[in-house]
Amino acid sequence: MTKKVFISYAHESEQLSDSVLEFSNYLRSQGIDAEIDQYEEAPVEGWPKWMMRQVQEADYVLVVCSPLFYERANDFSGKSEGGGVKWETNLILQQLYNLNTQNDKFIPIVFNRSSLDSIPLPLQPYTHYCVSEEAQKVKLRNRLLGLNQSKRPALGEAPTETIEAPALEAKERKSMFISSVVDIDLWNKAQWKAMSVVADMDFRNPPILGFVYDNNKAGAEIFRRLKKQFGAYDKSGEIRLSIVEQISEAAPQDYKVHFGSNWKVVINKMEQLGMVPDESLMVTISRHHEMNPSDDRSMSLFKYFYERFGTFFITNVEMDKSGQLAPNIENLIRLDNINFRTKKEIIDDKNDPDYVVFSSES
Repeated sequence: MTKKVFISYAHESEQLSDSVLEFSNYLRSQGIDAEIDQYEEAPVEGWPKWMMRQVQEADYVLVVCSPLFYERANDFSGKSEGGGVKWETNLILQQLYNLNTQNDKFIPIVFNRSSLDSIPLPLQPYTHYCVSEEAQKVKLRNRLLGLNQSKRPALGEAPTETIEAPALEAKERKSMFISSVVDIDLWNKAQWKAMSVVADMDFRNPPILGFVYDNNKAGAEIFRRLKKQFGAYDKSGEIRLSIVEQISEAAPQDYKVHFGSNWKVVINKMEQLGMVPDESLMVTISRHHEMNPSDDRSMSLFKYFYERFGTFFITNVEMDKSGQLAPNIENLIRLDNINFRTKKEIIDDKNDPDYVVFSSES
């Protein structure tokens, strides 16, 4: 029966990722069903559940011990960096605990002996392999195939002969392209809490849609960086903004705001870099927030002015000395497009770019 192997590692460097891919393909060529994240584009169940399934279903989990993996595995700070490694580490530790130290499933490996110090403490009691050394690599291969030549044969019987398993095809690695208009750390620090509408009642200027944050300084820095990136006018339309309405029958004035990247523009960027979208992974980051105004007058006002001008501005909004909300004029960015949508047209399509605003409800 073909053995299923999952390889867990930290994305420490391109060189390490290449080594993991090469080693995984080697295992597959030896008849071992090796699996790594580089073979996947976007698992339908999401990365956390995908990783959980791989760890649970694998006959063996090979843990690539590197300095970054060790650091992330021992990081108890609660920070968000390295979430994939931390998630996999928690799964591994839980299963090791359930095995009551009788572990044959989780195997530490390194690609050079200088990384032996990076083996996490719970895995240090178990046999490790330096797979850059041919003899060690073959030993591990035979172990995964159940051909452990060091097994003591029964008295009077010859040792079991090594059997060559049929080769499995090597899988190709997908290229990954990450593009985002959202700085995660800065948005976390700013604490987005509301929206504000500013309209020129003399009809001289387009309306302003303002973002209100608890931390005014961080909010101003968000839009300062956005303006530095896109200028005063986002001509390419890379910034994507959606207003999703009719989200509550009990409170019809409530709506959700979704701020992120226009995936069509991102695909154009990929093609300009010579990447083939169908053969690549595209990662974007967005933010969404639910607004609960007392009535719909502000949004109706914004819609009226937007329809009249066909364009609008976005910026951060701060509290002035008199206690009034005032838009930061220096950070104004002009946008031409905004998506007005309803929950009904989104909720049944998980591939819809705005479905994420309802993901917690599913």
